[in-house]
Amino acid sequence: MSRTLTTLTKPLLSISIAVLAAGARLPAIGQENALEIEEVIVTSQRREQSIQEIPVAVTALDPQQMELKQIANIADLQYQVPNISIAANPGTANGARIFLRGVGEEESRASADPAVGIYVDGVYIGRQVGALFDLVDLQRIEVLRGPQGTLYGRNSNGGAVKLISKAPQFDADALDFKVSVGSQNRLDAKITANLALSESTAIRATLLSKNRDGFHTLNPNGDFADQAGANVGEIDTRAVRLAIAHNFSAAWSARLTFDATDDESDPVPDSAAPPNDADNNLFTIEPLPGSVCSASTPPNFQAIGCFTAYSSEVKTSGVTLDVSGDVGDYTLAFLSGYRQMEDDLASRIGLPYSQQTDQDQLSQEVTLTSNFAGRFNFVAGVYYFTEDVQLNSVFVFPFELGVETDAYAVFFQSTYDFNDTLTLTTGARYTDESKSLDARALQSGAARIESVDFTNATWTVSLNKQFNENLMGYASYSTGFKSGGWSPDCFAPTACFLPVDEEELDSFEIGIRSDLIDERLRLNLTYFYNQYDNLQIASTVPGLGFTRFNVNETEINGLEAELVLRVTEGLTFNASLGTIAAEYNSLSLDQAGGLTNAGSSPGCGGVVTIDCALGLDLKNAPEFKGAIGAVHSMAVGGGVLTTALDFAFEDESWSLVANAPQHARVDVDALINARIAFAPNKGQWQVALWGKNLSDEAYARAATAGSFSQYAAEPLTWGLDFGCRF
Repeated sequence: MSRTLTTLTKPLLSISIAVLAAGARLPAIGQENALEIEEVIVTSQRREQSIQEIPVAVTALDPQQMELKQIANIADLQYQVPNISIAANPGTANGARIFLRGVGEEESRASADPAVGIYVDGVYIGRQVGALFDLVDLQRIEVLRGPQGTLYGRNSNGGAVKLISKAPQFDADALDFKVSVGSQNRLDAKITANLALSESTAIRATLLSKNRDGFHTLNPNGDFADQAGANVGEIDTRAVRLAIAHNFSAAWSARLTFDATDDESDPVPDSAAPPNDADNNLFTIEPLPGSVCSASTPPNFQAIGCFTAYSSEVKTSGVTLDVSGDVGDYTLAFLSGYRQMEDDLASRIGLPYSQQTDQDQLSQEVTLTSNFAGRFNFVAGVYYFTEDVQLNSVFVFPFELGVETDAYAVFFQSTYDFNDTLTLTTGARYTDESKSLDARALQSGAARIESVDFTNATWTVSLNKQFNENLMGYASYSTGFKSGGWSPDCFAPTACFLPVDEEELDSFEIGIRSDLIDERLRLNLTYFYNQYDNLQIASTVPGLGFTRFNVNETEINGLEAELVLRVTEGLTFNASLGTIAAEYNSLSLDQAGGLTNAGSSPGCGGVVTIDCALGLDLKNAPEFKGAIGAVHSMAVGGGVLTTALDFAFEDESWSLVANAPQHARVDVDALINARIAFAPNKGQWQVALWGKNLSDEAYARAATAGSFSQYAAEPLTWGLDFGCRF
């Protein structure tokens, strides 16, 4: 990889600049502004602003777009956001492994914090387990790329995914119902009720149920042959959300929200990768050729295809209180959130693995936002987060792990308008985190009990210029911080719950936001350059086993493009593309051994060298990834028929840092999704037929180094939706 733009990025940048120049010269087509693209309002900077006017790389999706793009879960954002890679953590049902701009966190256990923060109505979600949320009743999703250090709860170096729920409505009573049936005996149902109790009080509630058989079939032999034919990978989820909103006056309001989910879906099982797959089918779980399952093998060492006890139950719940009001020229807001998570998992991750997690967290945020009529405005706040996580696990040996975290932060971000077209944004944040670990390897008696403190100051500065009504450009420089932690493993005396240092980031970004051709073409371009010091990595280290460590210096740069073209009133095209060029710049020999897994990486010849490690690709960072889509609507039989077609593509990448073994290569052919829906003009119902992965591509986004294990993504699925409103 090169430090410069990839060969694909250069022509894309040239073409995009040409389109900008040409679009600025094109005359209006047809009736003025009749086909203009709707303005998108976001709260990425804690104010309601047009997405085309803020110096932030953000993708926003409203309920209609989520429906057209078939986004029902965070994982469905896979091709809707440039340079994002999402999958379940290996061997889990709903652990959120999110990589953004080449950086993420694959370790979902208690001792590692997410690299990409997930926020539900402003409340940070501390654990990855249970964080692949079903999107129950959302008003909008906002995905922010790059460090979020001066405005959001915890410092998130990779970016942030914000889930913004629909608020109770004071002006109407409504009942919405949706049911879906489809392949693998799918049966989903969702009902949402909104009740206006008075002009100042309203309540909104949603119930969700999702069920579907698994795609995988167990096929053990030997002593377990009687279990052949059992189904694995089913979905079984229940969720509820309840919100009460009250306006105390014209200036002050409050919203109290409760949510709970019970997810008994199976973990994604592992299957043998070709050419070691006996029947060349990723969806059958069978032993490697020549292997025979034996009941005399200890349960903790059952080989691939012989382990059959896949199970998972994840319970999450939370209460959020959001109170805000105006005090003179200021808005004062109090956001309190308490959440719990429990999970009970039995799976295989190279070997049989089980865990039980008990987590609770409490966060409190107070912000003061100015509403001055002049050139200067600001947002200031204080933040507190505390978390207690207890983990009991068995992976070859039994382990107990407890982590307690207390985090405090003070932040400030301001804007100054030099004139009507030029704005300076500056921000700063001071963070103080304390973490304590109580970890024990029960078999050997080894333990690590210690506390560490981390303090860091992050900042941002950006300058944005509104060249005309429809063209804005900006440049920004930001820093980021992720506190250290520990490895959750202890396989050797010299690798017992090893500590990991804090990670720091310097990020430079330039962007263009444009609405062209009479506001029928929206083209947004972003270039980013990130330098990480002490990037946190999880990998297998020679002589130490699986552990975590830091990499001295890493550079990542790339280009992101998002396009929407309104051709006619009934036809709209959209496209997105992200490119990544990444490399490790500075390593120690020990770090090179961890990255190459004792020299097993391609070209190393079994010898650990720094030069060989420097040539590795970052995992989950394809050089390019994109999507092209179209939505067409037409009048048919007293209603509207809407068709959506999406085509996604990406370059090869690696799911393991060593770029080896070969089955860890992620090779995804083009994916096609489609949806066709009909809604009558004078009716409150809609019916839709949809399909995902219509070409039935078989691929995997995750793997383990041993056992030739891969975790298959979903094959072709289809369904029929019916929704109505009363």
